[in-house]
Amino acid sequence: MRRRSYSFDHKDPITKIDLTGHQESGKRKISGFLKGKKNKKGIKAVIISLAVILLVGIGYEAYSFWGAANSILGTNVTLSDLKGLVSASQSALKQTDGRTNILVLGKGGDNHPGGQLTDTIEVVTINHADSRIAMISLPRDLQITTPAGTINKLNYAYTYGYEKETNKDKKAEAGAKSASDEVSKILGVPIHYSITLDFVGFKELVDSLGGVTVNVDKDLYDPFYPKDSFSSDGTYSKSDAYITVSIKAGTQKMDGITALRYARSRETTSDFDRAKRQQNLVFAIEEKSLSLGVLTNPQKVTDILNTLGKHIKTTFNLAETKELLTIFSKIDKDKLVTKVIDNNAQDGLLYSTDVGGYYLLPKAGNYSQIQAVVKNIFATDGTATDNSITSIEVLNGSGVAGRGGAVAELLKADGLEITSIDTYDKVIDTTVIENGGTDSLIATKIKKIINVGSIKTYSGKGVIRVIIGKDYGK
Repeated sequence: MRRRSYSFDHKDPITKIDLTGHQESGKRKISGFLKGKKNKKGIKAVIISLAVILLVGIGYEAYSFWGAANSILGTNVTLSDLKGLVSASQSALKQTDGRTNILVLGKGGDNHPGGQLTDTIEVVTINHADSRIAMISLPRDLQITTPAGTINKLNYAYTYGYEKETNKDKKAEAGAKSASDEVSKILGVPIHYSITLDFVGFKELVDSLGGVTVNVDKDLYDPFYPKDSFSSDGTYSKSDAYITVSIKAGTQKMDGITALRYARSRETTSDFDRAKRQQNLVFAIEEKSLSLGVLTNPQKVTDILNTLGKHIKTTFNLAETKELLTIFSKIDKDKLVTKVIDNNAQDGLLYSTDVGGYYLLPKAGNYSQIQAVVKNIFATDGTATDNSITSIEVLNGSGVAGRGGAVAELLKADGLEITSIDTYDKVIDTTVIENGGTDSLIATKIKKIINVGSIKTYSGKGVIRVIIGKDYGK
């Protein structure tokens, strides 16, 4: 059983300030400061002196944040970074096509078997046009081919880069890049940033917020949860014994250890259920942070960063972190979009195989369907409406198992409600969209989404039938 984890230096010269504003030695009368325009140097000295007093007043907090940030950020914080926090007038975050993509990885960390395997793999994507945020969960068992040409699972991508790097100070960076490259290939979008957190870091994060409140949708009972523990200094310790984890459905207040158990448990459920629980925990942490004003309080952020220390690692710089915190402080929960890429028999995009070990593979034979879901993750049905349509049916006539469910998932990702999925009574060469509506708005939208097929009139009033042919996916 693997664990998750998450992981995140400071050397700027101090410039000596001459408070008098000049190098002149000897006595100087105080009245010299009061001669207005006749003594510009004196005025300058007063202004500088006042500035220094103000800096002394806020200096400790700024210095603390500076040091804490340097402990987790991908690059050392410099004076120019601090200047950028004040002067930046445009977005500091990297983005492509108006979106910023952040890979969030959870690993076991030190003292844990397979501690560099990332069993939590989430991508947070920010749509800057309307400040909406989506979270996409990828399964750890998704089959990949490493740069060395070997078959492995997606959760090994971080380990591959980590172990290949010989410089111990750059191992975490190399691991994150390796995982980012692999996820980018799967989703078809660039990964701009990464955040890696280990077990200790996750526990400490929740505890630093005083616990979180989670809406548990169903009972969780796991009698095979590993009896791991944390020592007084926060170090994680592995045990071969087991304990029973029991969490009832409903609103539950969780401390760090309980939240970690809720996020990790999978023996009596599945990786996909676990992914949904992890998404719920992210929402709970975000809500608690907002309620405490953490995201708008530099000192509180500093305290948390100091607590997490080496257990969290990110590739953000200071200005990017500031903007990210601003975005998350304004999240509208009702606009959050979540998606778990799974092997659900009806509409999942993956299927499982035991050939050479347990793996998950894309039903389409490639990542095209997954990439389409990611591309349209923020789409809604507001772009096309036809009030005469009462049902949309998807029929699989391609002869390839799972294609009907995959197409239905694509349509649902774009805001369309699918009423049924079934197998067509014969295999057909070309895809057909049979439209029983009074206009072709939705039928046209469906053709655009699946990028194949012709639209024909259908006698079934108010019904659209999407009959998938062998041409789909080619």
